[in-house]
Amino acid sequence: MSVSGYDVLIVGGGPAGCILANRLTADPSVRVLLLEAGGPDHWWDLRIQLPLAMGFPVGHRNFDWRYESEPEPGLGSRRLHHPRGKVLGGSSSINGMIYERGHRASYDRWAAEAGSEAWDYTHCEPYFRRLEGCVGEPRGTGRGRSGPQSLHRGPAEGPIFDAFFEAAQQAGYKVVPDVNDDAQEGFSPLDQAVRGGKRASAAVAYLHPVESRPNLEIRTHATVSKVLFEGTRAVGVRYRDKNGETHDVRASETILSAGAIGTPQILQLSGVGDGEHLRGLGIPVVHHLPGVGESLQEHLAVHVQHKCIQPVSMSDIRNKAKWPGVVLDALVFGKGPGTRNPMQAGGFVRSDFAEGGEPDLMFLLAPLAMNSSDESVEVTAHGYQMHVGVMRSEARGSVKIASPIPAVHPKIVANFLSDPKDKDRWINAVQRARHLLAQPAFQHLDGGETLPGPHVRTGEEIMAWVRRVGRVGYHPACTAAMGRGELAVVDPDTMRVHGVDGLRVVDASVMPSLTNANTLAPTMMIAEKAADIIIGNAPLPPRVPSRPRLVAPPEERVVAPAPAPAQASPSGASLFADSW
Repeated sequence: MSVSGYDVLIVGGGPAGCILANRLTADPSVRVLLLEAGGPDHWWDLRIQLPLAMGFPVGHRNFDWRYESEPEPGLGSRRLHHPRGKVLGGSSSINGMIYERGHRASYDRWAAEAGSEAWDYTHCEPYFRRLEGCVGEPRGTGRGRSGPQSLHRGPAEGPIFDAFFEAAQQAGYKVVPDVNDDAQEGFSPLDQAVRGGKRASAAVAYLHPVESRPNLEIRTHATVSKVLFEGTRAVGVRYRDKNGETHDVRASETILSAGAIGTPQILQLSGVGDGEHLRGLGIPVVHHLPGVGESLQEHLAVHVQHKCIQPVSMSDIRNKAKWPGVVLDALVFGKGPGTRNPMQAGGFVRSDFAEGGEPDLMFLLAPLAMNSSDESVEVTAHGYQMHVGVMRSEARGSVKIASPIPAVHPKIVANFLSDPKDKDRWINAVQRARHLLAQPAFQHLDGGETLPGPHVRTGEEIMAWVRRVGRVGYHPACTAAMGRGELAVVDPDTMRVHGVDGLRVVDASVMPSLTNANTLAPTMMIAEKAADIIIGNAPLPPRVPSRPRLVAPPEERVVAPAPAPAQASPSGASLFADSW
């Protein structure tokens, strides 16, 4: 079956695809078709609509692609799960809803790596403001308040959060009004993509308000197998519907927004990628583009847990008898624990080995001990935990198809801990997390560290633990990177795929390098900015931040003392599975 007549065909209904569908169909003369491999994000499905239920869709075949990595050499050859949303809204419908722009130095690095100043922070920042619909005070001076994406500040209230902010200052760090403002370094309550007690996915924010436009068509359960080419010009795609029937659909322009795993897979299946690799699988080469699927970057994370000797954690939320009340409060009254990811506070600090302008460690706190990779740890009692992430690494991996059959998942390897500097960063990260949680502010709460536990003391013991329990941060990126070099895939000025016509990529795969924070916000910003590029609008004027320096002068900075070398603090912690 073949269908024609569309101006733009968008592959992928995740954050980028939803934004593009909204912005491109604002012109009623532009006919757009959005294809999503997953199903609808039903308003009545609490698994994706109730924020506190965020653990349910992860790993569920109806919502998650359920990718699994190849054995990771640096992690004892463990295979890691790579959750990716397979539903309208994409990963914004199954993630932890935490919204972090990332440090301005991450974007200044993009400009240098991509060879285009249009991607530095001063040019990207206005697009963050355009998408943001921030609610509540205090807010940074540069935050958006009228954008489609609802962002509520986590209340971060109660004895555990109070102790956390006080401990951060005792440890020598700053508590700042907003880690999404010009000064990212420090700790604050976190923004979450929620509204009215429900998850505010990109589909809720951007797609559903415009889905009735006559020039927008949305097809779910439509799994794209390849881009169709006439010569080197993309003319549409082939997809399979939920009944197994194949359809060819044509359009003047095709945009891949299938994410950092799905986009390179579709490109390779279509004959765009490393020619030798494709020929080895019997796939005709349309264009040799060796960077497709290369340069994968991901964040690695561990979770430090403590017992809490006071009954002030969220442990009672596990009592199923309380769930009806939690759901009612969230969905009817927009209040209570069901309306948030428990990780409501966090921040960014520098390790002793930080380079460049941005902090390289991220800590997030939850007033609840949750299941960890170490299944021997009991998490039914009161406790709290801190997500610990190293946010800068030169490790690079790949996403490579293993078969010409679209249903076969690609081979994914992130090569975690392959950067020679990773070891020092990780030892320092765990030491700093322990140092923070051992401050006097926690003394009246702390019942001792349960993860990694007091038996993990030396640097080698810390690294053995990280290799054993480290998990992905759910932030894959960079597999179809913008740039002009040998491994570049996308033109940073047009978002077009190098060497072919009629094909663009707009999603996290185009990042030249990974930002030092979660990837929801930068992915949405990329899509907002790309929409102007595709439409031909004049770009938003750059904004020079109130503090344009990458690093504040010494007299303005509070530098945390280096923690004692590789000694376990009296307490410890392990965190929650999903920080995205």
